[in-house]
This record gives sequence, C-alpha cells and structure tokens, in this order.
Amino acid sequence: MLGLPASDLTEGQRARRDRIIDAALTLCRGRNVDQIQVKDVAESAGVALGTVYHYFSSKDHLFAEALVRWASALRSNVTRHPLAGATPAERLTDVLHRSVRAFQQQPNLARLVSALTLSSDPFAVEMITRLDQSTSAVYADALDGEDEATVRAVVHVVELVLDGLIRLWSAGRISIVDVYDQLDESVDLLFRAPGPAAGTGPTT
Repeated sequence: MLGLPASDLTEGQRARRDRIIDAALTLCRGRNVDQIQVKDVAESAGVALGTVYHYFSSKDHLFAEALVRWASALRSNVTRHPLAGATPAERLTDVLHRSVRAFQQQPNLARLVSALTLSSDPFAVEMITRLDQSTSAVYADALDGEDEATVRAVVHVVELVLDGLIRLWSAGRISIVDVYDQLDESVDLLFRAPGPAAGTGPTT
C-alpha cells in the first residue's frame, strides 16, 4: 500500500519512516527540493526506493511530512524558552522573529513551503493544513489576554504578512532585514490605539 499511515506502523516501521523523513530534511539543508529526487532520499536513508513509496504516496507527501516535523520545533522552542514581552504585541513579535530565524537558517525550506502550496497530492495538502494549524496555535498562544475574535483576526493577518514576506525573501526580492522590519511594522499597526478619524477632530 502506498503512503501507509503512521498510525498503522509497527515500532520498527515507524523508525524506518522517521529515518526517511530525517534524510529528506538533511538533503534540504544543502539543496533546493527541485534538485532532490526520491531516490536520493532513499540512498541517504539506506532503504530501497520502493520502501520510500511504501510510506509516502509521492515526493510532495514525503517533503510535506518533513516540513511539518521541522516546523514542530517552533512549539518546542517556545516551551523551552518562553516568549519575551509583557504585552501580546511583544510576545507575538518574539514568536514571529523565531519563525523568521528558522527560515533564515533553512532557506531551502522557505522555497519548499511555496512549492507545496501548489501540490495536488491529498496527503501533502493534509500535511500543509496541519502545519498551518500548528503554527496558528503557537501564534494564538502568544496573544493570551486578547478576546477570541481579536486573536483570530490578528493571527490571520500576521500569517498572510509573514507568508508574503518569506516568499519575497526566498525569491531574493527583499532582504532578511526587510522581513523583520516589515513584520514589526505590521504588528505595531495591528495593536496601535486608533486615533480620531479624519474630519472628526475638535472644531473651533
């Protein structure tokens, strides 16, 4: 069966599957995913090509699983090192900076995110959805103290901004400094106290 679910695996099979995912991540550190073939992953993991397809339905599925594993480190990072800041805005800025630093250290994974958003493999789509839900939850936790509607709206906006900035950076169109600066500006705008609307100021 192609793409055998992790929940159906024995301990030995799960270890083999994990080794394949780790091999895919290691290869991504040195090469763009477009330059990596499934057989390269199989060779790096020390398994047969058919073994890879026993656990993953396609290259997209394999690398989506690898991406989710890599992204899970954000939650672990926040658990080990609580977010800095006395306000939701400060904590949100901190966790967004941690996300950017992770991409900065693994630029090929930023390109992988963009590539997988266009995948037609249902397993890959499911994994990307899980990735989005996982990161959204971490950002939402940073906004502890805000009402639920505000949390949903702010997380939605900052994720769109972050996604757009990372795409531009990975394409070489902006610098990493621009990414940090524009993220900070976005958070500042979202939390800035509204001033008087135009034309509603005091009259004489």
